[in-house]
Amino acid sequence: MKKFLSSTGVVLACVAPAMVAHAAGSLNLYNWSGYIAPDLITQFEKETGIKVNIDNYDSDETLLAKLKQGGAGYDIAVTGQNMVQVLARQGLIEKIDAASIPGYNNIVARFRKPQWDPKGEYSVPYLWGTMNFAVDASVYNGDINSMKVLFDPPAPLRGKINMFESADDAIALAAIEADVPFCSEDPKQMQKVLDVLKQQKPFVKTYSSKAGAIRESLVSGEISMSAVWSGTAQRASDLKHSIRYAYPKEGSLAWVDNVVVPNGAPDLDNAKKFIAFLLTPKVAAMNTNFLKYQNAIDGADAYVADDVKHAPELSPPAGEKLVFKQACSEAAIRLHDRLWTALLK
Repeated sequence: MKKFLSSTGVVLACVAPAMVAHAAGSLNLYNWSGYIAPDLITQFEKETGIKVNIDNYDSDETLLAKLKQGGAGYDIAVTGQNMVQVLARQGLIEKIDAASIPGYNNIVARFRKPQWDPKGEYSVPYLWGTMNFAVDASVYNGDINSMKVLFDPPAPLRGKINMFESADDAIALAAIEADVPFCSEDPKQMQKVLDVLKQQKPFVKTYSSKAGAIRESLVSGEISMSAVWSGTAQRASDLKHSIRYAYPKEGSLAWVDNVVVPNGAPDLDNAKKFIAFLLTPKVAAMNTNFLKYQNAIDGADAYVADDVKHAPELSPPAGEKLVFKQACSEAAIRLHDRLWTALLK
């Protein structure tokens, strides 16, 4: 799902260098918290005899810092499409020759050699979706399909908003509202993005990028609107039917999370076995049914539950503009850094 800004010293200083123990017949996975179906892990372990150890991170900044420290013994990591190029450029992930892995041809054609990995050297798609915002219609039942609702909210929602604490995600949404390229290197353009975020700030109750916390806060009524990922929104609406997911007329931010192998992975063979497992239709559907995100595997739809398959959060309206984030230049990343610091001071 998600998210990259920079590798500042502050981030590095906050990341503990804990190492993951590696034993024969094991696989060490680094992933977002709760971002894989538990039954999937159980089935993989049963079929292969390989013990899966899972460690979690809360932002791409943390992921980048951990891999820069030496990978901490991970065999597999999950990361967003805009991070794949960054990790490859810095020599932090292995070339895996995806086309040679069993199940590669199950990948939907558009995702086999995508813009962020045009030769299919480093990654395979994991899940994909959109990232907009959700509103509790019992609090505000007006038209929500505009970014202005998030950044200049109507009175019933003011003071009841959660915004992403990930600079990368918050800036990406604000850039759509400001009609500015996400990777702009123009300080004047990025000032427009900062103005949008500053306008919103007085109405924000919390800044959080923790999917579980966002879902629980929406369901409990602690907040009435939040920037959110499509799958999290669906899981929230399953629990509280008044929660609605927006598809802004300005465009929806789309993302693709990918499986990569950190440089120096202790067990490359086990990593490739796990990737091959993820590329099977039934397994991909297992993840979609649990996490409520689209997968990129042909044939998986046959195993996806109807209530998930037809959920509005997984079905952007016809003609909806999807804006996929790209990997930014170092100059653009520095601008993002300065913008976020200016917003929070």
